[in-house]
Amino acid sequence: MHLRLQSIATAILLAASSQALASTTVIDGDSLMLDGKQVELWGVIAPQKSETCTTTSGTSWACGQSAFDQLRQLAADETFACMPKEPGFVTCQAGGLDIARLLVKEGLVRARQDYHDTEARAREAKVGIWE
Repeated sequence: MHLRLQSIATAILLAASSQALASTTVIDGDSLMLDGKQVELWGVIAPQKSETCTTTSGTSWACGQSAFDQLRQLAADETFACMPKEPGFVTCQAGGLDIARLLVKEGLVRARQDYHDTEARAREAKVGIWE
């Protein structure tokens, strides 16, 4: 039994390390190419890369580019790794942090599934697209 658990743990570690070493290209603030397959971050929707947002004071800013830049920076982290969530969607982490939740917290993307509580706090704090 112990040997079987050790084999399962080894298989999980190998799968995780191979996913961490996967070729990753950021497409926009919520989409990635992982080993040639386009996937989206689970639970969020980002502004289009070319989209601008306007603050309550009337200032325009490149919110789509900001989301893209932040995801690209996080994807470059040596600890960046993604796991499939459901077909076409992944959850990703870097430095032990949930990437989608971090993007929502920073006001760079909108919550679509699991992150509505985080979005509510970002709205209340008036950060990013909620400014």
